[in-house]
This record gives sequence, C-alpha cells and structure tokens, in this order.
Amino acid sequence: MKVGFVGLGKLGLPTALAMESRGHQVMGCDPAPEVASILRSRKLTYREAGAQKLLKASRLSLVSMAEVARSSDIIFVTIQTPHQPRFEGISRLPAERRDFDYSPLKAGLKSLSRQIERLGQDRIVVIVSTVLPGTIRREVLPLLGPRSKACYNPFFIAMGTAIADFLDPEFTLFGVSDSGAADTAERFYRTIHSAPFHRTSIENAELIKVVYNTFISTKIAFANTV
Repeated sequence: MKVGFVGLGKLGLPTALAMESRGHQVMGCDPAPEVASILRSRKLTYREAGAQKLLKASRLSLVSMAEVARSSDIIFVTIQTPHQPRFEGISRLPAERRDFDYSPLKAGLKSLSRQIERLGQDRIVVIVSTVLPGTIRREVLPLLGPRSKACYNPFFIAMGTAIADFLDPEFTLFGVSDSGAADTAERFYRTIHSAPFHRTSIENAELIKVVYNTFISTKIAFANTV
C-alpha cells in the first residue's frame, strides 16, 4: 500500500520506517530542516532502537504536501501537539490549566485537506496526534473538506522503542467517523501485526488515549513514591 505521512519527527519517522519494513511504499512531508537533513544523510540524530538500520536501507522520500495527497492510499498525520514548558511536570504544576497547542496540527490538516480537495479524490486521513476528548470534533473536523475521510488512531508507543512498540502492540485503537476508511485501515494493519483492532467513536478513542497515558503516569509516580 502507498502510505503518506504528514510529520516525520520522533514519532512519525520511526513509525514510517516500521511500516516500510513491512513492504509498504512510504513517503512524507515535514517542513523542519532537521528532518530533511536526516533523510538526506541517512543518519539519525536521536536514539531510537532499530531506526538507524532501517533508515540506512530505507527508500522513504521527502515530498510535498500535494504529492502526499496525490500518491497515498492512506495518510497518517503525526504532527506534535505541544504544551507549555511550565506544564512539563518536572516542577509543581500551576493551579491553572492549559490545553495542548493544536495550532501546528490544525495548520497541517487544513493544508492537507486543501490539497485533497484540489485533487478531487477521497483520501483516508488518520490523525495520530494526542488530543483531549472532544478536540477533533470541535477543532479539526470543521477544517476538513468532504474528500478527507478522517479517523483517529492514537499510537501507544514510547520514544526510544517506537518501532518495536508499533510492530508488536497490545492493540490498535481506531476512532471511526467513516466505516469505509476504518475497513481499509484494518486491512492495512493486518499487514503489520495480528493484535486486536478495536473500533470505537472518535470521542471514545480520544478519552481512552488520555486515560491510558494518565494511568501509566500514575503507576510510575506511585512506584517512585514508594
């Protein structure tokens, strides 16, 4: 299958390499100069188990957003949703609360959708970025045209072991807004692994992702306290 990525950072690039290792043709776009440098030199600048070996043999290409839209059967969006430094968790959290910064994600999806609409063909857009419950329905879907068949597929992986975690997960969680897109995604994932493929609503998937992450953090905090 032809797979496109919007975002080839520390989440997107390792998982793109993992997909390519299963025989898929992968391409991606990312405006960051360091991403272009990594793909040009085929030398990774951060630690990610197994990634350098795959990168050295990879045929993954850096292309334009228009090319991703034109040539991909399924498009994964792995744009970061950062938070402010004071919410890092290293120091005591302030009393006030702030959501993630969704502006990079929204800008990338808006640009992708524009290219898909110009193309005039339906494309499956799989959003991976971590968001709080309700965000995709409220902030993202209104930005997308009717040709963008959006779903939500958060990954449960850790930086440093992203490739192994992606290729051998506990399960795949898929928030569905288009059943046809979900069918295609499930067929795609059957070429990657045999883990359960759980379909649910987009809102449920958003909540499960955040609760899962929070539960893991709680276990770590508890163990550290003991």
